Amino acid sequence: MNLFQLFQQKLQRGSLVILLFSFLACVSFDKSELNNLNNNDVLKIGHAGSGFSSWIPFNPYPANSYNSLRKAIVDNKADGIEVDVHMTADGEFVLYHDNKLESKTNQKGCISELNYNEILGAQYQLGLPFDWFQSETVIGLDSLISLMKAQKEFPYLHLDIRHYSVCLTASETRKRELILIKRLMEKLESLEVPKQKVVLVSLSHEVILEAKRLNCPYELSLEETADFMHGLNWAKKQKLDYLTIKPDLLTAEYSKIAHSQGIKVITFGAKSKSGNKRLLKLNPDVIQTNNLKALGELLEN
Repeated sequence: MNLFQLFQQKLQRGSLVILLFSFLACVSFDKSELNNLNNNDVLKIGHAGSGFSSWIPFNPYPANSYNSLRKAIVDNKADGIEVDVHMTADGEFVLYHDNKLESKTNQKGCISELNYNEILGAQYQLGLPFDWFQSETVIGLDSLISLMKAQKEFPYLHLDIRHYSVCLTASETRKRELILIKRLMEKLESLEVPKQKVVLVSLSHEVILEAKRLNCPYELSLEETADFMHGLNWAKKQKLDYLTIKPDLLTAEYSKIAHSQGIKVITFGAKSKSGNKRLLKLNPDVIQTNNLKALGELLEN
């Protein structure tokens, strides 16, 4: 390769880099375009803390782990966080996404069949390279509340209630979920969590109905995974505060319909800046994001 060809190659590579940075710079959002029930603003909620472990953006922390939550609240100034909460066999609460501990930790078994002290401290195992950068363990709801109380202002708390257990029969699950919601409400009360900062989210109609029967003092959200209008109609009938909906089922028009009925919309996901911009264009009231920094930058413009 002669000098001219080498120079031409370098120039082409440089042009690609410039083009890439130009594209990234174009990923912006005009906040005045928002149209929702949250004063045309969006609450930035950390999805399971700082999201799920990923290569891009690099995040070595397990979902729902202490440092994932701390990073979201302290470093990235989230308005709040969403966590997955399970009830243990002895009626306590731990933060974990899956049903079985072996999916992400060095322990085995369903959370529903193990006691609190048997689960607490289970070591997360995500594989390399993530385990080079993390030494997190499963934590209880108490640890999260202590972290949140240490902040100048208590952040918003979205509790995704994991009511289902693969280790239980349908009838056992039904009995357990009624106990779960009652026990969770008692736990939040005992921890003196500000009622106006809590949203209880569930896929289960039964859990939500039981919460209402118990005169739940916290805001409630149905999580709908199949049909937006079906979920919205049920949420309207039950006079819920929110509808949680995955972005694949959501449009700006659907958000408008929900808002016309006084129901706020929560959506979730997105790791990139462009992905978060796509969620903003759906006009939700709340985004549970996997990249708080990217969402924050979009909303600052």
